[in-house]
Amino acid sequence: MEDFLKNEKIKSKKLLKNFQDNHDRYLALLKKGIWLPFTPINSIEYIIKIENLGESFDNQWLQKLKYDDFNIEIKDSLWITDTGSFYQFDKNKFSGEEISYQTLDGETLYSGLKFNLSSGKYLVSITGFTRNKELKYPHPNYGFLFSLKKVEEFDSVNDPREDEKYNFNIADI
Repeated sequence: MEDFLKNEKIKSKKLLKNFQDNHDRYLALLKKGIWLPFTPINSIEYIIKIENLGESFDNQWLQKLKYDDFNIEIKDSLWITDTGSFYQFDKNKFSGEEISYQTLDGETLYSGLKFNLSSGKYLVSITGFTRNKELKYPHPNYGFLFSLKKVEEFDSVNDPREDEKYNFNIADI
C-alpha cells in the first residue's frame, strides 16, 4: 500500500474516500493486488483462518459461500483488517502483529490481524462458514478461510463490490 500511495502521490490520510472518489484508482488497486475490500459485512465476531498456514474449519462448521481468484500481492505479510482502518489511514497502526482497541467495558477487540506469508503474487479464494450449532457470545459463529495460490502474473481482476455477483455477509445467508 505504501508504495502505491507514494507512486500515486497520495498524501491524504482519508484513503477510503480517495478510493471511492477515484474509481480508476480503486480498479488499479484491485488489478495490482494491493487491497481486497469486501463489504458489507455485519459487525460481529469472526474467526479468520489462512489455509496456507495449515488452518481450516472442521465438521462443526458449514460452508456458506466461496469466491475465487481475487488478486493480492504480499510483501512479507498479509493484513486482514476492517475498512474503518482506511477512513483515516495511519500506517503506524500496521507496525505490530494486530490492531486492537478496548470497549467501554474493558474488552479487547481486534480490527486487524497480520499473517506472515511469503512475498509474491497470489490468487485468493475466500470461503465463508457458519457454525452448525450456534454458540453463545463470546464464541464466534462465523468465519472466513483465505486460500492463496501463488502465480507469476495477474491475468484478470475481480471486483468484490459487484453486489449482483458477490455477497460476503455470511450472517444474512
